[in-house]
Amino acid sequence: MLHSLLFFCIMLHRYSSSASCFIVTLLLHYASSLLFFCIMLHRYSSSALCFIVTLLLHYASSLLFFCIMLHQCGKPQVSNRIMGGQNAQAGEWPWQVSLRLNGRHFCGGSLISTTWVVSAAHCITSAVTTSSLTVHLGSYKISLPNSNEISVNVKKIMRNPSFSDIGSLGDISLIELANNMNFTSYILPVCLPTANVTFPMGLMCWITGWGDTRSGVSLPSPMTLQEVSLPLIDTQTCDELYHISSTTSNSTPIILEDMICAGYKIGGTDSCQGDSGGPLVCSQEGQWFLAGLVSWGEGCGLLNRPGVYTKVTSHIDWINMNAADSEENTLDVTFTGVVNKNAYLYPTSVTTSLTTSRATGLLCVFPLLSILASLFI
Repeated sequence: MLHSLLFFCIMLHRYSSSASCFIVTLLLHYASSLLFFCIMLHRYSSSALCFIVTLLLHYASSLLFFCIMLHQCGKPQVSNRIMGGQNAQAGEWPWQVSLRLNGRHFCGGSLISTTWVVSAAHCITSAVTTSSLTVHLGSYKISLPNSNEISVNVKKIMRNPSFSDIGSLGDISLIELANNMNFTSYILPVCLPTANVTFPMGLMCWITGWGDTRSGVSLPSPMTLQEVSLPLIDTQTCDELYHISSTTSNSTPIILEDMICAGYKIGGTDSCQGDSGGPLVCSQEGQWFLAGLVSWGEGCGLLNRPGVYTKVTSHIDWINMNAADSEENTLDVTFTGVVNKNAYLYPTSVTTSLTTSRATGLLCVFPLLSILASLFI
């Protein structure tokens, strides 16, 4: 039993920096000491103390289980998603961050550990410095005060060295926070995929952000976080789409090897100006993985021009090398659900009337208690 408790404590330290979880760990420590005393006592007595200690351990383990689940990567506490574009709920996407330049939102990003955020490299212009940039976590309605939101200064900014301009390789950056984050229901990291993870063509994933509702039209006040579900399009298929009605030779790739797309051939639903660097996430059994970062696109919601995203698996080694604690949230995963590879050809009646934001941009929208108890049996 004590070995099982030790395992849960190890898992706890992987996913949490919360003082409340530390208290639970101490509670289990003292409870196990009492249990040892109880066992010794039971050799000589049928005292009710054993029953009391068992209950104590039962409730302590339940608290630990809750604490572990609360602080696992990619496991939001709010989940009520509807296909199509609409306002998100507070806490639905707890890894979503707002990057602010001199107090003004300009790009999105994703929390990947207690100290690091990942975003797009093209967000990091010469004007973006550690003194001018702040990262807002727990943001929801940007125009309104939010007791769940915190603003954090920045310690370090890194752009991927292979990045040269929008449309090039390596559109990814890392931002180190000045302070370690204490996770809450509104601030949690997203899981990162290992390099060998495959995000299958047609998998329905989600993008989020505060981008324009269409080119040149800002998200109206109170600037509520938007969400939309889109099918993935693999690199080759997306490149074929981008060559339609293009002056670029078919032998010259437009969609490069470290890019992935999401959207529909017909257009309509897309990412647009306002929240580059924001997350493209996919779920397996309720745990969310960062598949891509909003990178670029031609227009917003145009025919044969789906949104283009930086493929996270192509850069996971660079992320782990430079943001060491991100390895704790880097997991292998296999997506096992039924996937329609041709989903990008057939938008649903809900999503065809919607558009998301991109380019500098983001998402826009047009009009085991019993198991733990067994440890003690």
